[in-house]
Amino acid sequence: MSVSITKAILHILDPSLGIPVLSENIMSFNDQMREYTEKHILKSYNDADLKKTKFVNQDGIFLKLVNEYLKNDDFIKLSREVSEFFFKIIAENPDVRPCDLMFVQANIFNKDYIVILKLNYKKGYIHFTKQEDTTKNIIIEQPCSLPAASQKIDEFIFVDLNSLDVFVKERKCQVYNEPSYYISKHILECKEEKPDKEKVKIITQATDKIIKEYYDDDMLMKSRVKNIIRENVEEKLNINIEEISEKAFKDEDARKVYNEEIQMKGIREPEIKVNFNYANKIKTKQKLITDEGIEINIPYEMLSDKEKVEFITNTNGTISIMLKNIDNIVDK
Repeated sequence: MSVSITKAILHILDPSLGIPVLSENIMSFNDQMREYTEKHILKSYNDADLKKTKFVNQDGIFLKLVNEYLKNDDFIKLSREVSEFFFKIIAENPDVRPCDLMFVQANIFNKDYIVILKLNYKKGYIHFTKQEDTTKNIIIEQPCSLPAASQKIDEFIFVDLNSLDVFVKERKCQVYNEPSYYISKHILECKEEKPDKEKVKIITQATDKIIKEYYDDDMLMKSRVKNIIRENVEEKLNINIEEISEKAFKDEDARKVYNEEIQMKGIREPEIKVNFNYANKIKTKQKLITDEGIEINIPYEMLSDKEKVEFITNTNGTISIMLKNIDNIVDK
């Protein structure tokens, strides 16, 4: 089995109650509860928005609690103290969603982790029977429904108990009057990392902006940049900003403005590391839609291969797309 749960505990962090409801006992698992937890752990572990970060404060409370746990094995103490930090932030910042916090120690693909699943409340509906003079069945709102087993969890933490590597998925929230990745900043005291999806979005938007301003919105240039990103990710699990700049833009001014745009948006490192889960989500095809609604999906690497695809600008200003050297066509 890829997930083996050793122990788990659940705490209720609902600010409407005034105080956190902290469990004093380890959870007992029946088959349904075990399946629910294992499914969420696996989905979270494979989530494309999972990002690796690192502790920036070696004297931070969270890291101290984890180190204490490694010495004394007091799982309940660890979970209760971390939950109190979470509750304080939830109670003082309305943008942070109330939740049940599940702590799990588990072996996942032969590595031992502490997993913290933030089960954010969702609105749900249940039937309710009113007994007055007669029986009346109605539907009422249930404001504290937990995510179903089939749903993704919005926020969670994985701590590798051997290397102390930290992996997190989190929402950017308004916390203490400033937008921040609050779990990294206020709970873990780790480096605030943008999700891979956001980093790639910044890079592609900056690229599109420069191509529009300097190269008349050249579609082939956009596709070429996307192919460079795809190749970087597939081969090395990173995106080399300098390589994109040099290969895409021959104009020195365009290159300079591009690099400034990237840095202004908060990406200052020369290479962006991409996690394996997100790498599998990177698009491999360019979808083209004509003004008449015709859709064509072309692999990025073929867009600049004139032996496969050719874009022809006609004398009347229209564009023709010629697909070449096709051995077989399948109707799908």
